[in-house]
Amino acid sequence: MPEYLETNPPVVKVDLSYLEDIAGGSNDFIIEMIDMFLEQTPGYFNDIRQGILDKDWKKVSDIAHKVKPTLAFMGSNSAKETMAGIEMDSRNLVNLDTIGATFDALHAYSLNLFAQLRIARENLPRD
Repeated sequence: MPEYLETNPPVVKVDLSYLEDIAGGSNDFIIEMIDMFLEQTPGYFNDIRQGILDKDWKKVSDIAHKVKPTLAFMGSNSAKETMAGIEMDSRNLVNLDTIGATFDALHAYSLNLFAQLRIARENLPRD
């Protein structure tokens, strides 16, 4: 498990430089992307949790595959890598006994990530 997931609360470092690069100077675009991420991602996390509980490993891998690039997009490459591990393990049906704990730690991290993104969003002036 990545070291950042082992701290309580998990250490969250948000780097929006990629998003800033593709936004072309538009804070409104950045705000829109953060809003979309914050609206959609918690539901995906809930779906992954349910897939783990149901041992529906295809569902887990499919949703993890969908979520992982958005984590990088929001500046959390370490969370993206953890989600990629969950995706691969569930797809390959390996380490199934540890996916739940890894996901729980990632979920705790994501709650802090969501909070940090809300703060970043509030500090962005509109165009």
